[in-house]
Amino acid sequence: MHLYIVRHGETDHNVQQRYAGSSDVPLNQNGLQQAEMLAEKLANIHFDVIASSPLARAYKTAETVSARHPEIPLIIMRDFAERGVGVFEGLTREEAKEQYPELFNRWCTRQLDDAPTGGETIRQFETRICSGLDELKTRYADKTVLLICHGFVSRIINKQLKGLSYEDMHGFTLNNCEVAEYEL
Repeated sequence: MHLYIVRHGETDHNVQQRYAGSSDVPLNQNGLQQAEMLAEKLANIHFDVIASSPLARAYKTAETVSARHPEIPLIIMRDFAERGVGVFEGLTREEAKEQYPELFNRWCTRQLDDAPTGGETIRQFETRICSGLDELKTRYADKTVLLICHGFVSRIINKQLKGLSYEDMHGFTLNNCEVAEYEL
């Protein structure tokens, strides 16, 4: 499988450096323009399927690309929704530190088996992402797939496909509407 991974276009949460997590925040005006530029950039690449997280910021980005490829199926894959960060969602890091100092100070978003109250651990999240990757590999083994997802989703995928450690995975970041390419 030839896999293209794209992080969704920009949101106000990105600009304000807020935890978006599983919150369904929309693209902002710049994000909509980024999605259009992405669609233009990918216009001449053949995809067999376009897959998307169900969250609005990813799905709108995928829809924009899909409009240039109306013959290609656009599917929603819930496994690729962003990591839920519970009580931190919608907060900046400073607000999270102020409102939940004990959680914040133990670096719960960076621990394998810890998470903000109501959120997913990295281990739980990675299990979900791996399930989605397995489904893609099974359904589209010899195909070219475009997956529109999220920052932390792309980090876990990169970790899995490059065999990185948890410590090393944090060195990888996709910017909004940036593309990473993998051969599986």
